[in-house]
Amino acid sequence: MENGYPEVIRMFQNNILKLKGVKSIESGVESLGGITNETLGLYGYAHMPHAALARTNGGLENEILCQFEFFIEKSETGLDSLEFIAWFFRDQARSGKKIQVRPFALPPDTAYGRQFGSSLRFHIDIFLDNITDTLDPLFEEIGEINKLFEFAVQMYKIPVKNQN
Repeated sequence: MENGYPEVIRMFQNNILKLKGVKSIESGVESLGGITNETLGLYGYAHMPHAALARTNGGLENEILCQFEFFIEKSETGLDSLEFIAWFFRDQARSGKKIQVRPFALPPDTAYGRQFGSSLRFHIDIFLDNITDTLDPLFEEIGEINKLFEFAVQMYKIPVKNQN
């Protein structure tokens, strides 16, 4: 594991990050079991996909969320890459994967100052259920998505950063 991420996660992150206009990406995995509509209102759950979880009255038993958070440049290039990412993951959802891309932002003003215009980021949410003892099914799912993503980037000639 480089940078604390399993290889398949690191490869997926690198493939998102290589798109021109994508500035950074991080990820994490959380169990959704036990999360209720009431807990979604708590500060520590602000990053959760509220609408998706509200539809099932919270998380399902043995369900996990793998969330990738990425930032884009405030540029035409950043918007172009975001458009491709949005299309690709919507298409994956249409094919039956429990996956979505959504925006996330913080309040415009806080007690610590104004953050309007600097907090916009995007989440790729991958939901997987029937996860009990190992994350191997998640890694397999991400590996499959990653292969399709790489293929789509090449097929549609999506601009990527110079690879050294």
